Amino acid sequence: MIVSNDASNKFLNRVQVVPLTTRVERVYPSEAAVVVKRRRSKAMADQLTTVSKFRLLNRAGRLTDADMRAVEGALRIQLGL
Repeated sequence: MIVSNDASNKFLNRVQVVPLTTRVERVYPSEAAVVVKRRRSKAMADQLTTVSKFRLLNRAGRLTDADMRAVEGALRIQLGL
């Protein structure tokens, strides 16, 4: 999922992303349980990375506000904010 700010996303050719996985047996503090297209997933803030926009092919879905807050909490833990 893209987590970089809209202003940067507009002008730069790269974005910051938090990878998602459907392996949800364990969810650590630096991860957040989310639902994408009615499928349980987790956002792995401990694997925050920057990628070229050219690598983004398809939109997988949109997170609810509650899921976005959960990801924000995981990012705060991971980054020590």
